[in-house]
Amino acid sequence: MVDFNNREDLRSFIAAEILFPNEAAKYLNITSQRLNQLVQSGKLEPVKISRSGSLYLRQDLDERLKELAIFEPTKNSSVKKDLENMKTESVLFGNDPKIITESINYFTLQTLHGNSMKKTKPVYEEVKNKFDVYTPFTEYAHEISTFLKIDVEIITKTYNTVYKGFNQLLPTDIVMKIGQEYYPKLLEKTEQAPPFLFMRGNLNLIKYQGVAIVGTRVPSEDGTKKATKLAAVLGKNRIVVVSGLAKGIDRAAHEGALINNNPTIAVIGTPLTKSYPRENSEIQKKISEEGLLISQFAPSSTVQRWNFPLRNSVMSGLSLATVIIEAGETSGALIQADYALKQKRLVFIPQSALDNEKLKWPRKYIQKVGAEKFSRIEDLIKKLEQSNIISLIQSTTSYEHKSPETEIRQISLFDEEG
Repeated sequence: MVDFNNREDLRSFIAAEILFPNEAAKYLNITSQRLNQLVQSGKLEPVKISRSGSLYLRQDLDERLKELAIFEPTKNSSVKKDLENMKTESVLFGNDPKIITESINYFTLQTLHGNSMKKTKPVYEEVKNKFDVYTPFTEYAHEISTFLKIDVEIITKTYNTVYKGFNQLLPTDIVMKIGQEYYPKLLEKTEQAPPFLFMRGNLNLIKYQGVAIVGTRVPSEDGTKKATKLAAVLGKNRIVVVSGLAKGIDRAAHEGALINNNPTIAVIGTPLTKSYPRENSEIQKKISEEGLLISQFAPSSTVQRWNFPLRNSVMSGLSLATVIIEAGETSGALIQADYALKQKRLVFIPQSALDNEKLKWPRKYIQKVGAEKFSRIEDLIKKLEQSNIISLIQSTTSYEHKSPETEIRQISLFDEEG
């Protein structure tokens, strides 16, 4: 407890350390609306609440600033500059140094095994049982070389390449190991779960449930409109829009979320340090600032065509359902549908695709357990309700506190055109 010698000391403390709401919002560099959201969600607790207003302790705000720097995007250039200065060559700000070292070791092995997660996992388990994976491979390169039967120079060179790649990450990027708090719990339960994920943006979105929107890279005008509209409606129902940041339907889904100030997660087929296609670099940056980017690929890895099917398995794994807007016979959306059904997720197929005699895949997939059809967005929302997906989301997440009557009204009432 603070000990004050006289009333003047107390007055000085209150003047310096107790802030009104507008002062607190300015101190955190956020809006008053965002400040209220933090209070309602329990992430910030005023020292006093009354009808006339709330009071905040500067020390509590300082703690919140640290969390904002790590878990939420910031547009404050001075804060970004400070964070850049905190970056060291050995560890990213906000990450557990042990996790960083272990992940560099892991991706060194994965690089040595042709970037195949399937080949690397069993080898890594053997290495973990014999060596300290929290110590850089380069410190016992000869022992690793003997164990793996790989030339020590190749191991050292590969490790250094991976290490340099990690230093290209932003200081606020997070390397998440499977089993950690912010590793997606749904994904964690699947066979396709990567040992490590790279994240940039608002990690708190992982706490909410999501639905993936996927489709062709060359959509019709109607398909683009449907993807944009669906993203807006899902956001109204407090569902995070998940997609893969490809051309076409993916981009339309992300834009539909962003223009409506709804949360969106982009699971990309490149490292965080790269973008594909290049014309999506701006929206990728925007998602990193207002949503969340997720990649399973180390910064040192090259972009390969097989990255994108692998990314689909992660996208479907962290989503409760996948909605296909439009897709041809060879669309990557069908790869995601296969993963989703294998992971026991729902897959929604538009009736228009089933009615299209030129397409064979819709009639094939609709016969599978977990596949559902829909004609209008309203039908899709109802099916989500019937499958308890929306009720599950409502019971496990909360953007803000509402009465049950209000929540039911929000689920059921939305505008649908045509």
